[in-house]
Amino acid sequence: MTETAALLSGIKVLEIATFVFGPGAGAILSDFGADVIKVESPGLGDPLRHAHKSPPFMKLDFDYAWQQDNRNKRSIALNLKSDEGREVLLKLVREADVLITNFPPHVLARLQIRYDDLAPINDQLIYGQITGYGEKGDDANTPGFDGNAYWARTGLMDAVRTAEGEPAMPSPAMGDHPSAMTMYAAIMTGLYKRERSGKGSKISTSLMANGLWAASSALSGILAGTRPYRRLNPAKPGSALVNYYRTKDERWISLIVIQEEKHWSNFLKAIERPDLANDPRFAELAIRFKHAKELGAILRDIFCTRNCEEWRQRLRDNKITFSVVATFEDVIDDPQALENDMFIDVEGHNFGRGQAVNSPFSIDGSDKVAAHIGSALGADSVGILRELGYEDKQIQQLTERGAIEAH
Repeated sequence: MTETAALLSGIKVLEIATFVFGPGAGAILSDFGADVIKVESPGLGDPLRHAHKSPPFMKLDFDYAWQQDNRNKRSIALNLKSDEGREVLLKLVREADVLITNFPPHVLARLQIRYDDLAPINDQLIYGQITGYGEKGDDANTPGFDGNAYWARTGLMDAVRTAEGEPAMPSPAMGDHPSAMTMYAAIMTGLYKRERSGKGSKISTSLMANGLWAASSALSGILAGTRPYRRLNPAKPGSALVNYYRTKDERWISLIVIQEEKHWSNFLKAIERPDLANDPRFAELAIRFKHAKELGAILRDIFCTRNCEEWRQRLRDNKITFSVVATFEDVIDDPQALENDMFIDVEGHNFGRGQAVNSPFSIDGSDKVAAHIGSALGADSVGILRELGYEDKQIQQLTERGAIEAH
């Protein structure tokens, strides 16, 4: 770590957001030194605090899912439905640079914390609004999680299944985290705009918009009039070298050989089948595509004769583009991930390796701050109120009246 101030030191962020999408963006801001204050409801707070106790999450006596996206943050438990709680929030807004929320539009209207409500008291505020399906239309207030708004609604869930397979649910938050990157990018763009204009602005994005962006390479074809997207059928591939194959030890190899003509001879060396070069079904690229089903069947028989590690080495030696289909257990020991700091140590995290997944980019000369676990619900309420000028007697009164929860 360098001795210079963190890149976003001095930026104050209010996070009125639950689950992963919004908090993920806040986590990235915190990685670069922003002071992120998480505003939570008294009682249970962010529901993700408790997700590790029930499916689809893996059970553990540690709130790992919540900590992944709430490291470094301070927590104030604030009753936004009370007049006194709202008064505290407005004081926080006056000092904030950024606000992130995923409350539905009708809830924001009821609580009077829409951009139009807050901009008059802080015209430099960057107001980041997150929705499931966008702010207009019949589904503007429909709850959206990544499994439905990002994966199912956008066609991704249908596209990634095999031709004969049923739709599969994604791993938790697989759509939320890339969407969080979009919100982070929008926030930084908003801050840049403020530097040029002196004024804040509202920025917004949705799970559905991010899912469509993720699917855009295929969707652009549909928009241009192509036939519907063809789901992969490993038994009937369009190209036998863009497919996956089971190895002798029950692992899987994913081949992605796009420039097939360039790599065909090396591929035959890797699988020790030079005879296939003289097979009239596979001699030329266009003909090989027509006979991809036959070639795929041959490759299935070949790949099941060796263990995964041997195939890994043979394919690497011959410069073939591939990947072993890794398990999560594999990934945490992947030398490439470790060498490139894709996992980070988290101070105060005493379970397993005490690590979390790092945010996926770096900036030369601007180190991230050392990570520490996020605060317990309401753990920073008193300190934050003192920073706003509240005296201990006033804080006690707010606590007694249920406007705040402090620990």
